[in-house]
Amino acid sequence: MILVAILIGIGYYHFDIFSIKKIKLQEKNEVTIPQTDVNDDVEVVRVLLLFHAADYFVYRGVPTGFQYDLLRELGRAIGKSVSIKIETDENNIRKELFGNNYDIIVMDFNHRGFLVPIFELSISHSYSYPVLVVGTNADTTGIRTISVSNDFAAKLFFMNDSPFSRFTIQKENDSSTEELFEKLDNGEITYMICDYNQALTLKPFYSNVKILDKAGPQFERRWYLNKNNVQLNENINHWLLDFKKTTKYRSLLRKYFSLSSTVINTSFAKKREGALSQFDDIIKKHAKQYHFDWRFVASIICQETKFISGLTGRGGSYGLMQLMPATMEYFGISETDGEDVMVRAGIQYLNTIRKSFDDIEDEEERLYFVAASYNAGRGHIFDAQRLCTKYGEDYTKWNDVAKYLKMKSKREIIADTLVKSGYFPGSHTVKYVQQVMERYEAYKMTVK
Repeated sequence: MILVAILIGIGYYHFDIFSIKKIKLQEKNEVTIPQTDVNDDVEVVRVLLLFHAADYFVYRGVPTGFQYDLLRELGRAIGKSVSIKIETDENNIRKELFGNNYDIIVMDFNHRGFLVPIFELSISHSYSYPVLVVGTNADTTGIRTISVSNDFAAKLFFMNDSPFSRFTIQKENDSSTEELFEKLDNGEITYMICDYNQALTLKPFYSNVKILDKAGPQFERRWYLNKNNVQLNENINHWLLDFKKTTKYRSLLRKYFSLSSTVINTSFAKKREGALSQFDDIIKKHAKQYHFDWRFVASIICQETKFISGLTGRGGSYGLMQLMPATMEYFGISETDGEDVMVRAGIQYLNTIRKSFDDIEDEEERLYFVAASYNAGRGHIFDAQRLCTKYGEDYTKWNDVAKYLKMKSKREIIADTLVKSGYFPGSHTVKYVQQVMERYEAYKMTVK
């Protein structure tokens, strides 16, 4: 019988949302630009997450997973925007452990005691342990090698009376856990060891795989925190202590670490089929024509309509890509046209927007501006770029421009002569762009 590895943390602390400290930059025209002192507080919590089957995947076109949901709950609780970057190469994420580019690094890493003082670790957010997994169709006669993936981090042991205690552990440096499961299912290897949570998540989709035995001690799963963020780290730990006592936390454990989970039983099947929606072929066809990554377009569509056709939005926007009436008229289409025509026109419009930002040489960076303009209109993005230049920042970098877009809801900002398009509540667009681009990154890892 498989032991349940997820234990509920204990403890209770009161949590107070801390106020954001700001400094002001006074310019000659007396326009005040608030800036964040990132050494004392952070406006956006930057997260680097190692791709892990149980922690991050795409479900019905939307990123989800245990760690992903946990980080979203954190952001809501502390009133911060959480920006998540996904990394699939463990070696790259190890390098970031010693840098200052992220506020939270999410991975399970066997740091072996002597390295502990170097890192700032959160309290545990969950627990797991290693398990031995076998391919049921494999001939185990004479096989005395157990494979371990390149991202495996736990300590191993077998009881002395275990038939596996004398087996050789072989580290597969070029294979992830998911890739080893494929090999196990296909009979290319016979035994492997992996994290229980991953085994539980992947097992329903591989009929020739069986979990045999516990292969090591239970371990705590923690986040790696940026030592510079003293106040943020304190609030993260206080929140974890509180959140682990809630029914919401327990529901997350059931949602992702149960063999009967609806999310797991439908999402990974979709992932293996490589499909996002019934409109994939249409999106691919027109995206290729205009040299767009179809997964970027799909992320825009998911953000606009979640792949539901025939929707009418505010202001009369219509269709999968929620085109405005003026845009439809410009491209010579109407609501009576089918989704193939609607998607083609939407991608044509994205291409028109992209041409407006030709001076942004980084193609990936330019997509941030395309997504922002699709949501807000190019005029407001141009305003934010002009303000960005005025105050000495880089108008080709979205993170710089986004700060000034959010300021367009302030009276003293829209009074500036550089602002041509007037008032705009930019925070909504900044959030829109973040969600589109995070989803796009997820799509790039799960579909071709």
